[in-house]
Amino acid sequence: MDATAASVPTAGKTWLVLTVLTTVSFFNYLDRMSVSILVVQIKRDLSLSDTQIGLVSGLSFALFYAVMGLPIARIADRYNKAIVLGVCVAVWSLATAFSGAATSFGMLLLARALVGVGEAGCVPASFAIIAQRFAIERRPFAISVFQSGFLLGSGLGMIGASYFGEVLGWRATVAIIGLAGLPVAVLVGLTLRGEPGRQAAGAPRTIVEDVKALLQRRSFVHALAALSLTTFGTAAVTQWLPTFMVRSFQAPLATAGTIVGICMGVGGLLGMISGGIVAGFLTKRDRRWDFWMCSIAYPAAGAVFLLAVLSSRIELAAVFSFVSIFILFTANGAGLSSVQRLAEPERRATANAVLIMVTAILGNGLGPVIVGFSSDHLQAAAGAEALRWSLAISTISFAWAAWHFLLAARADRGPVQ
Repeated sequence: MDATAASVPTAGKTWLVLTVLTTVSFFNYLDRMSVSILVVQIKRDLSLSDTQIGLVSGLSFALFYAVMGLPIARIADRYNKAIVLGVCVAVWSLATAFSGAATSFGMLLLARALVGVGEAGCVPASFAIIAQRFAIERRPFAISVFQSGFLLGSGLGMIGASYFGEVLGWRATVAIIGLAGLPVAVLVGLTLRGEPGRQAAGAPRTIVEDVKALLQRRSFVHALAALSLTTFGTAAVTQWLPTFMVRSFQAPLATAGTIVGICMGVGGLLGMISGGIVAGFLTKRDRRWDFWMCSIAYPAAGAVFLLAVLSSRIELAAVFSFVSIFILFTANGAGLSSVQRLAEPERRATANAVLIMVTAILGNGLGPVIVGFSSDHLQAAAGAEALRWSLAISTISFAWAAWHFLLAARADRGPVQ
């Protein structure tokens, strides 16, 4: 355990901090994912194409999320993480509320870009705090707990937004969700005041020097590639699965939201927590098990999701989606934890920002856009089933990611932890 973690006064304080960070994660993804279940209403109201929807839910958000992550992480590494995190929560909450006032594609694009700016500081600062407070064998579980907020936010966001969307409409729904996050910004400031940045000894380094040092580690580069590919596939699943249920099975919006919400909130949460426990047990024996777990779980999840999108009945699609998401998230904590041990304490927020930048553009950004683009262009041949085949093609990314995870394990020589 690093010195910062060792200096924590009580275990209770450590778990309180993790609870607050998990709450932040919950609202982070509640704001982000609520839009995906409201796609049908947004598209009809603003007369958008699938490609434009992909830009709104994917690239516009991800581009600013990626670009702003590095400078915000730099501030978090050097100064007060609580202030950085609290301001970021307030920004993305207000921007989400502003989304409900959009009357054109351009306005909605701008609002989602501002959500990306705010959310850019969440993961780098949060992961750096977790890495400081938890030893290497406990990090997969701690990160899994933090990520459980993402699953609960995604699941409850889809279920709640689908029902509120039918009753209140998409505009009022996203406005309410956005404003609900403002008290969380205050909670962060009250409970995380003792989380300053961590300066390295010696002369200050430039951001270019830090990034260059990280990219010289082959294990880190392969981990970036692998996590980008898994994020690509995961973003495709989470953003387009509700719409797939509506189009291919004529499911009501509330039904689609409930199915996907249960898959994410229950299946994903069970996979995340159980995977974090297993990863902690295995990495005590060989730290490369975080990579090996991912190389097994992600292609298995992709294969099961392929069965889901090729199913002829919504009941089968729901069951296969649940199993796929469960398997998918067993590896989540292990994959993200691996990045923490590949960077020095004073570079961790920066390393996380590099991870977020690459995965946001190649994964969260391109995933929904490419699926939407291919769906638009497959309609001539596949008609109403174009989205089904577009999602099926996207599962290739999980098998490709497994290869990079294996290369990362092979290149891992330690000892940064």
